[in-house]
Amino acid sequence: MMISRRTKLGCLMTLLVGFCLGIGFIIGVVAHQAWKKKTEEPAFMKWVVMMQMDKLDLAPEQRGRVEKRVDATVNELLTFRTDAMNQIWSLIERAGEEINAELTPAQQEKWRKIMPKRPAEGR
Repeated sequence: MMISRRTKLGCLMTLLVGFCLGIGFIIGVVAHQAWKKKTEEPAFMKWVVMMQMDKLDLAPEQRGRVEKRVDATVNELLTFRTDAMNQIWSLIERAGEEINAELTPAQQEKWRKIMPKRPAEGR
C-alpha cells in the first residue's frame, strides 16, 4: 500500500507542531519557575518598590528616608515569611507525629518514608 505525499506531509506537520508545543510548554514552565524564584529575592522586592517611588519625583533627602523604610519593610517581610514557614512546618511535623501514633509498626515504617520533610534551612 502506498502512502500519498500529502498524508506523509500532514503527519510530519502534526509531529512538528506537537514537538514545538511541547518545547514551548517546557520553556514556559522553566521561565515561570525562574521568575517566581527571582521575585522572592529581597533585592528584587526593593527594586520594584523603588521603581514605583521614582514616579513620585522624590527629593534626594526624601529618597534616602523612603529607601531606609523600604529596606526595613523588606526585612520585616522576610522575617515574617521565615516565621510563618517555621510555624507551618511545626504544624505538619506535629500532625505527622499524631498520625504515626495511630499506625502499626509496618505502617510507621512506610509513613517515615513518605511523610513530608522540612526543607533545608538554606532555602
